Amino acid sequence: MAEIYGTKHKGRAIICGAAPCVFKDVEIARALWPDAVLLGVNNAAAMFPEIEHIWTQHGDHAQMFKEHAGRKIYVHARPRKFSNGGGIWFLPVSKDKWEFVDYKWPSISWVAGSSGVAGALWAKHGMGFDEVIMAGAPLSIDNLVYSDKYTSKPTKDNGQFAEWNQIEHWAEILRGHKTRGLTEGIYSVSGETNKILGMPC
Repeated sequence: MAEIYGTKHKGRAIICGAAPCVFKDVEIARALWPDAVLLGVNNAAAMFPEIEHIWTQHGDHAQMFKEHAGRKIYVHARPRKFSNGGGIWFLPVSKDKWEFVDYKWPSISWVAGSSGVAGALWAKHGMGFDEVIMAGAPLSIDNLVYSDKYTSKPTKDNGQFAEWNQIEHWAEILRGHKTRGLTEGIYSVSGETNKILGMPC
């Protein structure tokens, strides 16, 4: 069963999404922060062998993420609400396959938005990194597809992972996080997330 993660990290992290720009974004982020820890969301560990820890909002897919990585990785996820009330808890293992999640994060159950945005918030507010750069998470309406190196089966036709209105919705959630002061120390290399968060000086 998932445990509470007890380590607080320092320094910098780069968190990888799934957009086609992810490899270029990581190159740019690495040039700025060569010693940063590389983290990922969902199937990003299958694209970057050095990723050991991933964030997901889809704990029921944890086994798949591990299989696609092809090595030992650690899956972190927030709790979900029971549909029949009672606060915030993991859904029953038999129903949601949460047994493949390694670490649960009840302390950051408020995290919301796209996987990349939620992963950046986890890296900062959960894992404890001082600064985080998002790579491959542009949230741009002209970029609605997975990288062709991303191993997840597409959730939409032609590898498309979202519709334009979903992307705009996620960008608005990110702006709300920023307004509430939750994105300080979080940056992004490309796209709309870069326009909202900028790059480190």
